Amino acid sequence: MKIGKFGLINNFLPYYQIEKEGKYDVVESSPRELSEMLIRGDIVYAPVPSYFYIQKKNTLNRHNFCVSSDGEVFSVVVVSKRKRLDDSPVAVTSKSMTSSRMLEIIKRERGLINRLVAVDGNYMEVFKEFSHAMLIGDEAIKARMVFRVVMDIGEEWKEITGLPAVFGIATSRRDFRHGNAIDRDVIESYRKGMEMKDEIVEIASLKFRMPAEFLSVYFSRLIHEAGRKEIKSLSVFEELVNEHGLH
Repeated sequence: MKIGKFGLINNFLPYYQIEKEGKYDVVESSPRELSEMLIRGDIVYAPVPSYFYIQKKNTLNRHNFCVSSDGEVFSVVVVSKRKRLDDSPVAVTSKSMTSSRMLEIIKRERGLINRLVAVDGNYMEVFKEFSHAMLIGDEAIKARMVFRVVMDIGEEWKEITGLPAVFGIATSRRDFRHGNAIDRDVIESYRKGMEMKDEIVEIASLKFRMPAEFLSVYFSRLIHEAGRKEIKSLSVFEELVNEHGLH
């Protein structure tokens, strides 16, 4: 069976054991592409962006594996060439489905007036035109090593809602009956990964060329099992998307 995995470092530890075991054919791609593959039936299970899930939840089963943080997430951030976030436009990566809407909600809830501009290209190209940029995933981690972090989306979401920020949630199609069993295997892989975190950190540090000290904190910060608070946060996110007309 083919299952999906975010092609980002945030899925490296939780999927490490399940990929070693070889029980499933793990397909690695962007969150947006995994969503499309799931709908087409190319894969049977995958984490997808939270925004995609709330848009398609009538056709999807929700599972427990997630990509979330209860406060700072480190890899969904606004970085800047300046010392602080002023009122100038913020470039927002077009790769984002969920984080861009979270930022728009945060902006409105905070009374900020920055114009958000969807852009393609890497952050070095973006900074030729913009002073601030919201980045996600591995690119955000690399950019924060160079530029100043002026906003962490996970931290802001926690302050505004009192809840974890859920960036991705595992799903399968309603006509597929084995999603829960796959999800249990992925969760077990995550738990085993946390038991051998130090070893996986060293492997990831070499593979992704990132500092081991940072990755150790990063892997510990991420939440991959959706509990009551994470499910509540998904509902609040949907309510705020509707309230602010962000479809």
